[in-house]
Amino acid sequence: MIQRKPEGYKDLLAYRKTADVQEMTLELTNLFPRAKNMLNLKDQMDRSGRSGTKNIIEGWKRNTTNEYFTFLGFSIGALEELKDDYADIAKGLYRKLMRIKRLWNPKGEMGETGTMGQQTTNQTQQPILSPASVLPLNPFPPFTPIQLESLRFYPLDTSLPPIVQLYLKCKEVLMLLNKLQKSLDLKMDQEMTKPSGERSRTRIQQFKIENHAVEKEITNLGLVRPASGQFISKAEFDSRTASGEKLELFNG
Repeated sequence: MIQRKPEGYKDLLAYRKTADVQEMTLELTNLFPRAKNMLNLKDQMDRSGRSGTKNIIEGWKRNTTNEYFTFLGFSIGALEELKDDYADIAKGLYRKLMRIKRLWNPKGEMGETGTMGQQTTNQTQQPILSPASVLPLNPFPPFTPIQLESLRFYPLDTSLPPIVQLYLKCKEVLMLLNKLQKSLDLKMDQEMTKPSGERSRTRIQQFKIENHAVEKEITNLGLVRPASGQFISKAEFDSRTASGEKLELFNG
């Protein structure tokens, strides 16, 4: 049984950044139009953000490393979905959202510096504007998949639209969570606490990776392995088969 500080998860960088993503997601989805499909999207994204933070907390409170590992997997899955939703919005798949200024303009009503959540005193005292009151004349241009993939999450470019910033923040959080999960996986290996089924799957996967690496190296050396098991050059194999000799490649 593992003893952890009850609220030690709050010290995790991955948790703090996931909580930030959840808070910023709620801030942006509150700007969505009240059409049914937009409300469904809002609910889906809000749930993903909430699931991301909740599963980190639940995993931290569990008694075993394997349970912690599993709950981090749930968190990763939820944030992958949230990242994909942000990508879909950025690519223009939801036309109604392309006209909402505060989703796209980093210097809109979300802070003069262009950073979400940072408002001046005067802005804080101003009434919150409805989405309809901040509609531009023309929709904002969507991002292409290549443009999105080329953006770096660190250092974060705060001149990017808030929607795109959240997409990048999701990528950063996923990197941190995957890194944390890998450290737990290594810990279970070292302590021999990984479930037997998981150990078997890991060994099989490792064997496949190593076997693929060997086959790639053999190919790079210009060698092939006939059914006899003895390695020969590809040129010799081709010459012997061309002369009528029946040779088959090793399968196994």
